[in-house]
Amino acid sequence: MAAEEADDPQVTTVTSDKGIDAPRVRSFLGLSLGLVGPRANLAVSGVLLTLLVSSRVSSAVAITFALTANRFVGWIAYPVLGRASDRTRSAAGRRAPYMAAGIFLMGACTWGYTLVSGFWVLVILIVVVKTASVVFGLTNVAVIPETFGKSRTIKASLVIGILGALVSLVIKGTVVATWKANDPASWNLPFREAGAIMMVVAVVVLLLVREAPAAREAAEAERKNPARPWRLEVAEIMSGPNARVLVGGILVFWAGLSATGYLAIVYFEKVQHAGANVQTIAGYISGVPVVMFGLGLGYVLSQRLTRKQVAVLTPAAGTVVSLVQFTTTHIWQTVVLAFVGAPLFTAFVISLAPMLLQLLPRSGGMGELLGKLVAPFSLFAVAFSFLAAWAVDVTGDYRVIWLFPAAAGVAQAVVMCWLRVPPGHERARLEGLVERMTESIMNQVTGRDRSLWGGEVTAADADSASLFDMARNILGNPYEDDTASLDTASLDTASLDTASLDNGTGAAPGPGDDDAEAADP
Repeated sequence: MAAEEADDPQVTTVTSDKGIDAPRVRSFLGLSLGLVGPRANLAVSGVLLTLLVSSRVSSAVAITFALTANRFVGWIAYPVLGRASDRTRSAAGRRAPYMAAGIFLMGACTWGYTLVSGFWVLVILIVVVKTASVVFGLTNVAVIPETFGKSRTIKASLVIGILGALVSLVIKGTVVATWKANDPASWNLPFREAGAIMMVVAVVVLLLVREAPAAREAAEAERKNPARPWRLEVAEIMSGPNARVLVGGILVFWAGLSATGYLAIVYFEKVQHAGANVQTIAGYISGVPVVMFGLGLGYVLSQRLTRKQVAVLTPAAGTVVSLVQFTTTHIWQTVVLAFVGAPLFTAFVISLAPMLLQLLPRSGGMGELLGKLVAPFSLFAVAFSFLAAWAVDVTGDYRVIWLFPAAAGVAQAVVMCWLRVPPGHERARLEGLVERMTESIMNQVTGRDRSLWGGEVTAADADSASLFDMARNILGNPYEDDTASLDTASLDTASLDTASLDNGTGAAPGPGDDDAEAADP
């Protein structure tokens, strides 16, 4: 029963007599290899790319501009291209052309990093790579449920993710083995290796990846519906409960986090003397272990503290962590701070996720929905990034970047003081949630009627845009009691009005009442 509640009740998986679905097998291969592309890009787009830019220019503002200029165009490009992919009609489907174009551009420009010597040409290449990377990500997320169905999305994502991760390990191994911080000639191999892989993968994706027939039929029907103006949707979202508090707080948090983003990599190199290989190893240590530690202790905190306490304490603790980071001298200290901050951050997500999900966009296809979700974060992160870079150039000290997330933490804590938590929902309600999610995952992974390569994908199962609604249903709506109360109050008011009319004590005179009274002797 729990598994049924966790899944969309409208989704039914139909077993086909045809056995293995050959187009779906080809799509599986294409998506598995396709994920190799962004994995290869991630392997070189963080530490390696930042250090490559810093080797060309010394100004922190110039480094920040090179690595974040894509945000100036991305905030509008992502929802526009997302909507375009929702409504595209081609022989390769609506997602594969965008995925293939995105990966190919990423690969060609990544290879080009090692061929250009000027700063501005490098900036242009980085802008193209980062914009294409997000476009690929949006369409890749949308195409998985449209190919395999929502009822198989977890299983497909797990298998595809494991296969795609292998190449990332190969490239990162190349980094550790060949990268020499003082020898720029040793930096070419990882970039060219990643670029070549991405360009080959682009062709594979274009040839193999296709949506299920039901998804194509749904897309055809969606094209006939007029697109809803974004202005109206923004107004609707901001009119919801706690909308201004949550949106303002999350965007301030993201701005503070973005202030350190790429400059932190330069900070680790210049202040903590950690090169690319050391940072890569530290990234592994502070990756999965930090997440697992944060999940365990964060769950406990979310049950001991109220939602409002978590909402205020988490950014306040972030301020303390940022100020301590200001004094660090070795990268192992940064790893320790990651473990310290993870539990409260996890508790923040657990406590406020049901409220935040109510603010997600509700209209448009999956590509457009994801684009609208990413756009404000892309735009809002620009200001703090350049302020932090300007402060570094003025002071000549990379440590000052940590003052910006510290300030953002204080601002977010103050904003969260206005958070209104509905009565009865003071603490996160997780009764049965873990069981529902676990059973849903196990049902997808082990269910015999949910074969990756067999069975029919129905129209409801291929509706990727409804994944947002599924997430809302799983986590629940903290405001539902308030909504029910308002509905009850409205019904009570209507009943009183009806009673007044029946008693003749509250009725407004009708258009013929005066004439009727005059005719009565």
